[in-house]
Amino acid sequence: MVSIVRNDAIRSGEPRVEGTRITVRDIKQRVIDVGEDPHIVAGEYGISMGELFGALAHYYEHREAFEKYEREAETRRHDGEQRTRELVEGIRGKGFQSSEEAE
Repeated sequence: MVSIVRNDAIRSGEPRVEGTRITVRDIKQRVIDVGEDPHIVAGEYGISMGELFGALAHYYEHREAFEKYEREAETRRHDGEQRTRELVEGIRGKGFQSSEEAE
């Protein structure tokens, strides 16, 4: 039986294959989102096919929570990009130039 574990000190507490740093999301992204061959992914990660498919089973059993996390992460990324744009515009508005612009 494949164990999926969490530890806040490892990979920010994301669910992962026990004894590894490989998260369920790592596997899901490569196999489901990108469509990579599961045998290749398992080989590159050094895990068994049972562990890989156990992680995917965990994903499907908790799909709503994973999708919610991904939506929230996308929102945080978008908000961070917006704050960065605003900071850059504020700096430019004060007359600062990057080293490239000064040349």
